Amino acid sequence: MDLIELLNYSVAFFTIFTTVFFLLLYFKYRGRYYAEPEWSGWTPSISIVIPAYNEGEHIGKCIESVLALDYPKEKIEVIIVDDGSTDDTSERASAYGDRGVKAVRQKNAGKGAALNTGIREAKGELIATMDADSHVTPGVVKGLIPHFEDPLVMAVTPSVKIAPSNSLIKEFQRIEYLMILFSRKLLSYIDAVPVTPGPFSMFRREAFEKVGGFDEHNLVEDQEIALRLQAGHYKIRSSVSDGTAVYTEPPDNMKDLFMQRKRWQRGGVRNYWKYRHMIRDEFGDFGMFFIPLNFATLGAFFIVFGLLLNAVFNMPYYAQYILVESVALSVNMFTAIGAFVLVASLLWLYTAVSSFRSERIKLRYLLLFVIFYWYMMMGANLLMAAAEIRREKCSW
Repeated sequence: MDLIELLNYSVAFFTIFTTVFFLLLYFKYRGRYYAEPEWSGWTPSISIVIPAYNEGEHIGKCIESVLALDYPKEKIEVIIVDDGSTDDTSERASAYGDRGVKAVRQKNAGKGAALNTGIREAKGELIATMDADSHVTPGVVKGLIPHFEDPLVMAVTPSVKIAPSNSLIKEFQRIEYLMILFSRKLLSYIDAVPVTPGPFSMFRREAFEKVGGFDEHNLVEDQEIALRLQAGHYKIRSSVSDGTAVYTEPPDNMKDLFMQRKRWQRGGVRNYWKYRHMIRDEFGDFGMFFIPLNFATLGAFFIVFGLLLNAVFNMPYYAQYILVESVALSVNMFTAIGAFVLVASLLWLYTAVSSFRSERIKLRYLLLFVIFYWYMMMGANLLMAAAEIRREKCSW
């Protein structure tokens, strides 16, 4: 077996192993998948911190949704932290002052710094962080707070989604968000939730007292704080309930999408490298399975890229002109494994999307997603690698 064959089989094995692992995890816990702890009537005070930078277009809808929450109004505190916006974000936020919204303005220092400013101002027993380009559904607070009845739970993540549209780019991201949400819920069963996403993750106040505030120099501060909580042996729970849905505005063009994913990938690699010391038994499945999985996934992307380049540069002359015949002539064991990988991936995607009963995805978007998603993520990883080599600066 030569190196190319070994790499092909390694990537196939990794893909099958990961897919089967998550499917087995789902089938094991599917009886509890939709179960959420019942609200006991406990009404702790809630501080909602909304960092914003040039979000004049979205800040009004965000604030209105928060003010419409199905929760005692006297128990809710809303704090907007404008991080030196150059548009009318500050003015729009200040207009809600007569409705109890507190608007704070600071010099531009980044999202992490804006979050920490809001946390210092917050007085609530629980603190929710809210992206300004997102909006909540009325029942999200009552859906999340029952998880905090467990004293070891320091954070709970909501059901973050993207609203349906007729945009191919947005529908791609909508499918991806459902897959991420599905995976995060499954990971919560093995105490391996890796991120507390910006759109309305809720924290116990003492979480920040125990592990500190957000890292102000981190590209994905919502992931870093989750890793820090995991390092402290605290629990993070995840909800997939329609009652805890939060909708966020995704990039609507390829340039912005790739810039966002490049930042996510860069921040993710840095964070997992920072917390590589957790690859030990004492950190359970998170340390022994999930962190190595991320490094293996990144490696798999670059191996696949190398294999594609090898296939292009070493393609036989006849294959360039008789593609169908050449494929038929090259059917072998690896072809069968590739077909199995494709079927397993389709089963994974179908299981993930169909688990959200209220979501309807058009078949053409699912098929296009299966075909192009790997290439999109490969592009994001290549951009990430180039940015790291050039040491590009990146903020909001």
